[in-house]
Amino acid sequence: MFKVLIADDDYEDRELLKLEIHRAIGAEVSDLKFSEAVSVAQAKEILKSEFFDLLTLDIEFDRMNEGIDALPEIFEGYPTLNIIVISGKLNKAEVSEQLFRFTRDNVLKGKRWARHFDVLDKKDDKTEALRQAYYFAFKQKDVADKVKELFILAESYLEKDDMDKCLEVYQKIQSLAPGESESRENINIFTDGVSLEQAMEYYRKGEKVVASLILGHYLETRLRTFTRRMLGHSAPGLYDCLKELERNYRINHYKKGLFQQVLRLRNKAIHHPTAMSEQDVDLAVKNLRLLEAKA
Repeated sequence: MFKVLIADDDYEDRELLKLEIHRAIGAEVSDLKFSEAVSVAQAKEILKSEFFDLLTLDIEFDRMNEGIDALPEIFEGYPTLNIIVISGKLNKAEVSEQLFRFTRDNVLKGKRWARHFDVLDKKDDKTEALRQAYYFAFKQKDVADKVKELFILAESYLEKDDMDKCLEVYQKIQSLAPGESESRENINIFTDGVSLEQAMEYYRKGEKVVASLILGHYLETRLRTFTRRMLGHSAPGLYDCLKELERNYRINHYKKGLFQQVLRLRNKAIHHPTAMSEQDVDLAVKNLRLLEAKA
């Protein structure tokens, strides 16, 4: 059985979603069960009393963005609930910007193991997103607990700056759940698979939030790599990295300034991704190259 909660106050939109879900996964699911909520409050009450594999959540109910406003509570309360946000009023980029704290978690905080999360326009072809949500839910039932434990283990190695062990754990996650997004992206990051070009590609597609977050993660990786090259090891935080470089006389005044500028832009990209400009990106790239250049 695959259980779906459709939260939308428009009857026709709810019926259309049912048809789209049947078309997308009906051939693989012999028992599809739908529940409906015509308000955010009703959706919350239903979630308390019954387990669901997927929630489709409209953005607008009695007021604009009511669906978005409900997401923090839903994210915290139901960490394995697959969610597709449906927008009929805003474009995807605008919705992503309003949801950037969740996008940030998905991209950087290792929480994507727990759910499939997507933002779609009502007019979009939802087939691929619905199939991904179904396959993700299917995998969850077999490997969720093991994957969760492995992510916790990976984070413990990350805190100890043991990248080799961390990489081994992410590869183990891939063996249990092939194609799992977060571990795959982290493997790419650790092996220099995430590049400035990829971040710029997201910028060109209008996905500014994700582009900024990937850029911020890339800058952090490069600053840690620079620190390891100069010291033979890194430190828990980037400010600690800079202090260690200074304490060991491994960085001069000029490069200290470059490190600080790149760090400021890294912080801006991660904590205020919608505020990043093309000039910020260019400056980050320029300063990073100057920092990494051998004297």
